[in-house]
Amino acid sequence: MAVRERFSNPPSKPAPLIPSATVVLVRDGAEDLEVLLLRRGRQLNSFAGIWVFPGGAVEKGDGPGGNGSAFASTARHTAVRELQEEAGLTMAPGELVALSRWTAPLVMPKRFDTWFFVALAPADEIRVDHGEIQDYRWAAPRAALQDHRAGRLPIFPPTWVTLHHLSAHRRCETAMAAAARQAPEHFAPWVVKQGPDTCFLYGGDVAYGDHRIDRPGPRHRLWVRGDDWQYERTAPVGP
Repeated sequence: MAVRERFSNPPSKPAPLIPSATVVLVRDGAEDLEVLLLRRGRQLNSFAGIWVFPGGAVEKGDGPGGNGSAFASTARHTAVRELQEEAGLTMAPGELVALSRWTAPLVMPKRFDTWFFVALAPADEIRVDHGEIQDYRWAAPRAALQDHRAGRLPIFPPTWVTLHHLSAHRRCETAMAAAARQAPEHFAPWVVKQGPDTCFLYGGDVAYGDHRIDRPGPRHRLWVRGDDWQYERTAPVGP
């Protein structure tokens, strides 16, 4: 059995959480549901060159801030503001459906607490500044995951897992209905190393509390093995 080790011990004072929001725009393509992805500029200090959904940190004018429902409400305004700034698209906060919430691991030097929303794409033309946002593309989730595996689409785990979940839907109608029907899931991963591989543990996984990733039990994890990523889910979806 491979030797297990923690990816990193949490610092004595973890970085503070930065409230943020992102919106996953979907449209019906010729054969499959498609999502909007933006490529961040290579000159940026964080997430340089990475493909992301439109989004960013909460700003003072977005709303009252706070936790719980207040944060979720403010995040809606953040998401539509960022969508306009990064892609030139205008939407109302009420058009967004809460999809999930992602809280960065304690080991990260910069930590975001991000609400993910899904929404039907407006018909307006997309405009990016070719600076902060270098490019954009519409992609079917399955095709995007294949491009990532081939090394052509650098993304981070929250984007990968979201694309994986959306790949179960072929049309926008079913994806939006599923999001409206389910309570948003909160992902607050722990990160564990096993040899050259990295394992992101999510709530419900047998190892979420003690990080003993080899023992039997329910699974809810993402394995990162180079560009070959694998999502395991046998743990039940929470309420």
